[in-house]
Amino acid sequence: MRLALLVALASLLVIVASVVAIMLAIGGSDLDCLGADSGSSAGGAAPSRTARRDIPPDRLRLYQAAGRRYRIDWAFLASIGAQECDHGMCRGDNGYGCAGPMQIAMRRGSPCSPSTSELTEWERWGVDADGDGDKDVNDPADAIFGAARVLRFSKDAPATGGSYAEYREAACRYYGACADGVANYADQVMARAVAYGFHGDGSPAGARPDRSDVQPELVSGGCSQGGETPPVGGVDLGPVVRARAPRRLAPLPASVIAPGFGPSISCDARIVGNVVALMRRYKQRVTACQESGHAASGEHPIGAGLDIVPADGDWTNTMRLARAAGWKESCAASGVAPACARAPFRGVFYNGYPSHGDPAHCSYPCPPHLHLSWNTSASPGGPENAPRTSYFPPSWIDVFGPERDNG
Repeated sequence: MRLALLVALASLLVIVASVVAIMLAIGGSDLDCLGADSGSSAGGAAPSRTARRDIPPDRLRLYQAAGRRYRIDWAFLASIGAQECDHGMCRGDNGYGCAGPMQIAMRRGSPCSPSTSELTEWERWGVDADGDGDKDVNDPADAIFGAARVLRFSKDAPATGGSYAEYREAACRYYGACADGVANYADQVMARAVAYGFHGDGSPAGARPDRSDVQPELVSGGCSQGGETPPVGGVDLGPVVRARAPRRLAPLPASVIAPGFGPSISCDARIVGNVVALMRRYKQRVTACQESGHAASGEHPIGAGLDIVPADGDWTNTMRLARAAGWKESCAASGVAPACARAPFRGVFYNGYPSHGDPAHCSYPCPPHLHLSWNTSASPGGPENAPRTSYFPPSWIDVFGPERDNG
């Protein structure tokens, strides 16, 4: 009987080994490292405190696993994931031919995939990383492993250990440009990669790990898209400057819009980068920006007023943002600068301000929310202020850099 049991057990082990071998073959041998949580092997350095704070643990493991599998620095790969979808899902075509958490090209002849190749990036480089039999660009494992292949084999990202300059060039190629009129894509990716733990040759000396994830950033063209918070307007968020262009509306990425709102929300293009950075930093989502149904003389009609709710229902993060923007109990009833709003904001309307605040201070029919207004030439007290029922492009808007006053 013992011999029969041993034979049966041996047979079972052979079957299991065969199944695993088949799955590894299907998945490109990616399953061998999906569960590990060490970044100190071929995928790059160990994650920083910033990385562990900002990246969901399951995503962190996937970035590290893909880094080891394709010998690409995981911190760089994770920074691309943050830039494209804030480590979220971003399901479906973004309107420009890209899809999924890593915004990989799915449609030929689109701005995301201008190549005339018969295969899209996903068709050529996509992978069934989790071995479930479905190569799905919306699946985080498949998307992250697929993006690693795109970066290594299509965008010429160097192997792990490559220099800052080499990885920056790969970021430029992934986006289709290093920067454009409103987005410093490559610099934003690399700053965040350094914050996550990247330290290739040429990395900025003395880089601060808590700085990059609050830099203003903007996904333009739609292709690629812990402690006390540092004061807004201080060095951690960059200087406040007066932006005079571009004077137009621009849509926010879907990843920062609250569920049930939209399908699209637009702001003045000059603050979109600020909005995206703040929503990611403080884990918030937008419910309104440019709308005519608010105070006609305020910032909503001109696209410089923002209504915000927490992404996960945690209103303590909303309070962190309110305080960082200048909110204090002593001036909450007015909510306006200079007492209760730091530059570049004109107003911070939250607990203590009529019809604004968290659920304990603003209940039905008042929808709980935080409101932020950027200071503009058309704000109350400004030279262009007037009641508006449609979008008006102010001559200037105060914003966090790196924009320059080009007037």
